Amino acid sequence: MAADTLHVIFFTDIHVTPGNPQDSLFRIAVAEANASDADLVIFGGDLTNTGSDSELPHVYELMSRLEKPWFTVMGNHETTWSESGCTTFRHIFGHDGRVAHRAGGYLFLGYNCGPYMKMADGVIRTEDLAWLERQVAEARPGERLISLCHYPLNKDLTNRQQVTETLKRLGITASLYGHYHCLDLRNFDGIAGIPGRALAGRPGEPPGYTLLDFYADSVRIREKILGKAPRTRYAIRLKDDPQILSLPCDPMPPAPDYGQRMELILQDSAMVFTGAAFCGEMLYYGNSQGVLRAYDTRKGRETWRHKFPDGLYTTPLCTDKLVVVGAASGGIWAFDARTGREKWHVPTETAVVGDGLADGDALYIGLGIGSLGKIDLRSGKLLWRYDYGHGQAQGRPTLAGDKLVFGAWNRFLYCLDAGTGNRLWSWNNGSRSVFLSPGHVVPRIAGDKVFIVAPDRFTTCLDLATGHGIWRDNSRKSRETTGISDDGKLFYYKTMDGELVALDTTADSYREVWCTDLGWGYEYNSCPAFERDGIVYVAGRLGQVAAVRTDGKLLWSVKCCNSAGNDFRQAPDGSLWITFAEGKVFRLP
Repeated sequence: MAADTLHVIFFTDIHVTPGNPQDSLFRIAVAEANASDADLVIFGGDLTNTGSDSELPHVYELMSRLEKPWFTVMGNHETTWSESGCTTFRHIFGHDGRVAHRAGGYLFLGYNCGPYMKMADGVIRTEDLAWLERQVAEARPGERLISLCHYPLNKDLTNRQQVTETLKRLGITASLYGHYHCLDLRNFDGIAGIPGRALAGRPGEPPGYTLLDFYADSVRIREKILGKAPRTRYAIRLKDDPQILSLPCDPMPPAPDYGQRMELILQDSAMVFTGAAFCGEMLYYGNSQGVLRAYDTRKGRETWRHKFPDGLYTTPLCTDKLVVVGAASGGIWAFDARTGREKWHVPTETAVVGDGLADGDALYIGLGIGSLGKIDLRSGKLLWRYDYGHGQAQGRPTLAGDKLVFGAWNRFLYCLDAGTGNRLWSWNNGSRSVFLSPGHVVPRIAGDKVFIVAPDRFTTCLDLATGHGIWRDNSRKSRETTGISDDGKLFYYKTMDGELVALDTTADSYREVWCTDLGWGYEYNSCPAFERDGIVYVAGRLGQVAAVRTDGKLLWSVKCCNSAGNDFRQAPDGSLWITFAEGKVFRLP
């Protein structure tokens, strides 16, 4: 049975970067923790700002100064911008963010929420829910169960309904959370949401952290300002507390309704963060468990698979009977499309998480952190390598004649000579924030112009020959989704207000041809737009797909599921396919 009292320090959203203000504040907090009567220290994620390979070992060293037992999960700042495909965290902390910890008769079950390697809503992976099931099945008699997830279990999770139903079925009645930076109790469909505050606090708030005192059937939540005595904020029962149950719940998402527009082909047993590729009737994609699958669309069955040590984020490429994929565990791999036999392998020093571009016998793809290369597809020989410093090149490069254009998570857009790999020019938007980089953008080239949108919410047109700016416009909030018409006369981008915009690529200034409201509201999914037969297809963050005619008329918009679309791909028979993060693969007849 539970002890009389379990004293817990709950750190979340500490956001430590070497030398930043939180670096100093956290050192003070660690000293306070060591001098306290705490039995346990729990970290609720967002330990860093970008989850980089320099930040993670630094914050781990500071955390290791604790003289109390401690454990942590990852937050969205460790998973969204991770330059290692979330692998460095495991190497340093010894686990992948799933952790079961026993203390004082309690079993704390921590798991990750994503989003994984791109801006998206949070999601609890299928394999993490299965892990929760196993842990609860192995719980000791009388053990009290507490959930820990960086995100609140509300509308910020695309599969929130599945998550809360699973927790309630398993007998978990309370969940620790962070992310919102404040101490607000929440009602997660009848589960008590126990908050943790951010270390630095909100603007105007003093720095501090959260104290949790667990009793047999209740918990006291206290706020500890650095250097001050703690003060009680709440005291709640861990099950069926009236003040929790009286709080409103977020409404459940609407049910999918795609009618005859879309056909669900398969549901993977794991999450899918890649697009798909085709070689004849064979479909290829990768999942979050590191499985590259070859699926026969005619027979409706898997024909072969290759298992990598870590999840896959690069969309496979099919060319000349080869399937090529980059791995978060490192390396570029080519397999025989029919048999799955390895043909060649190019090792890399760090994770490969970006999409590649095949052109003839050449593959252009990021080689991990700070470099991009050209590979001979027949032999796997590295023809050239361009080292640009740091950051992943995550978005697919674009080729126009002898010019290759790509962006990286280091604030820069680059143009290289495709034959030699020599840099022709580089450009940045003037911001010092890596979060505003064109790192997950597919540049579009029309004539002598390059068009991009990026998290800085500007639409930008550059001169292809020089990289000089022609114009920049932020009259609408653009973000990462791009497309271009078959004739190159229209550049498409999606706004954060759920609109699809078409621009005149021949104009010397920002000139809208049309703007169509998709009816989605707030939107930031990075899935590229795809034009086919005079129709532009776009996908949203909550499982939506829309078709817009090239004159701007919205033909239809449907909801397929509850997660972000990854990428469109056309099959040899002319059908269009799209994968979604929750592991669903759809076909547009």
